[in-house]
Amino acid sequence: MRSVLTVALAAALAAGAAVAGTPQVTVTQGADPAMTEGDVTIDGDPAMVFAAAQNYQLWTELMPDVAKVEIHDQKGDDAHVTLVAPNGHRDNLHFHNTPQARLIFFEDTGNHGRADVWAEIVFAPAEQPSSTHIHIKLYAKIHGVATLVISESEVKAQRESKITAELTHMRDYFRRRVANR
Repeated sequence: MRSVLTVALAAALAAGAAVAGTPQVTVTQGADPAMTEGDVTIDGDPAMVFAAAQNYQLWTELMPDVAKVEIHDQKGDDAHVTLVAPNGHRDNLHFHNTPQARLIFFEDTGNHGRADVWAEIVFAPAEQPSSTHIHIKLYAKIHGVATLVISESEVKAQRESKITAELTHMRDYFRRRVANR
């Protein structure tokens, strides 16, 4: 049954293992027990960071546990994309982005109703010039039989780990990218 949670959460940002207490990354839990949020400020202009994050092929560099990206269709701000992990696990995602708000939204479309998983990532100007504040909302709630073997606290811990890892990887990626200019 753990594979149900793995499928659900792997789709949500496809992150590697996280280290608790990563500097400059904050993770919070709001009133909704299925939602976790995170924030970080990174180097780079918000428009440039958002454009890079919308380039799904770049996700193999931006997210270390994405080995391959398959774009099935892309029309305007919508796309159907499969992220393939190094172990071959495949996550089918539907993206619906809002460029004027620098917002990436995606939902997992391949878990066959075993979970509701979606994420929202906003790239906003930060206080420091040429910096971007990234805010992630990650919703993951499992259903059915999986709830008998996986607790909400386990799902929460995995969401927190995913967000911490993703924000840390994005911060480090853009720090290197800006430094190499």
